[in-house]
Amino acid sequence: MKMKKLIKMTMVVAALASCLQSSAIDIKLKKDRAVVDGITFAINPKKQTADVVKGQEPYVGDLVIPEKIEVDSVTLYVEEISAGAFKDSPGLTSISIPNCITKIGSSAFEGCTSLSEITLPPRIVELPSELFKDCSSLTTINMAEGTKKFASSLFKGCKSLVELEVPSGVSEIPSDCFADCSELRHVVLPAGIKKVGSDAFENCTSLENIEFPTGISSLGTDVFKGCTSLKEFYFPAGVKVVPSDMFWGCAELTHVELSNSIKKIEHDAFHGCASLDSITLSNSIIDVGSSAFEGCASLVSVKLPNSIKVINSSTFKDCTSLKEINLPNSLVKIESNAFSNCSSLPAITLPVSLKQIGGDAFEDCNNLKDIYVNSSIPIKITSSSFSKAAQKESIVHVKKGSTTNYNLDKQWSKFLNIINMDK
Repeated sequence: MKMKKLIKMTMVVAALASCLQSSAIDIKLKKDRAVVDGITFAINPKKQTADVVKGQEPYVGDLVIPEKIEVDSVTLYVEEISAGAFKDSPGLTSISIPNCITKIGSSAFEGCTSLSEITLPPRIVELPSELFKDCSSLTTINMAEGTKKFASSLFKGCKSLVELEVPSGVSEIPSDCFADCSELRHVVLPAGIKKVGSDAFENCTSLENIEFPTGISSLGTDVFKGCTSLKEFYFPAGVKVVPSDMFWGCAELTHVELSNSIKKIEHDAFHGCASLDSITLSNSIIDVGSSAFEGCASLVSVKLPNSIKVINSSTFKDCTSLKEINLPNSLVKIESNAFSNCSSLPAITLPVSLKQIGGDAFEDCNNLKDIYVNSSIPIKITSSSFSKAAQKESIVHVKKGSTTNYNLDKQWSKFLNIINMDK
């Protein structure tokens, strides 16, 4: 019996070697797995299919995926590359994918750090999440014209990718799609793009400019966060919100054009945009979030629209070049640290509508010499709304006939110089 089994095994191996001219193993011994030319397949004899799967060891060298394989005299057609099939194969230098492949799973090539170019078959129209994540040598991706969908983190960490043209059928750039592509300089987006997800271009440190098509109506948070070379950006007409952290740390950003459709600027949207020297806010904007312009060290002047009722906390904190800020007559409240360390601000005019100023709102505004107050009723402030230096050195100009009201107020009375305005 032992001799018969040995002969039978030898005959099977010989037959496979003859048909495939490669090494193959008995599927019964490997739980429906076969290895052909160094590629591992999950096989389904009933459906006559074989899917490329992750091997016992990382793949290396130049691989060619066949259109079909033959196991135990059964022809099996290769249709899919399973999720994670080639993941973390740093020694994989190239791969040829046949046109018969209809589906590729998520993370299939993630971490293939030596892979520099890849051509996807024409039947692949949806690219799954993290497909090329951390393929740090990848410079060229040839996609089918019929590609319709990108998934999240698709090219994240492709640090050698310099340019890419998104196929015309794609309607969304999902979250983290190009994040950490540090050499990315040029991206062409098709007219059909409607949405750009959160962190889509985060830390693309070589990206200087990008044109968004007019059809885009939705932007996620952190879209350009850490894009330290981005110099300018024009908002499409359909966008209504500048999302939080959108330009965080874009230190070279000098010009931004906001469309009239924008109604809200969310928190930290321009935080750390140290080269932004001016910005025009249209009357359509009803809210500017906390820290929205914090650290915009080159910002010289700002005119807030009449629709603004609250200046949120730290909105203009550390805007050390700010010399002029026009506060609208609609303003009701200035929150804490709103203008903290605006060290170049020489004067401020507080509108009659203003009711309250929060703590440290004008802390470290060391050049603040004149405070003009248009309300005869003292505005509610705290002991730290203005710095100690301002209380001693600034001149508070109040509405004619209301100096007594301010001198009797617990907090305003700390100012040594309260005088009537001429008018």
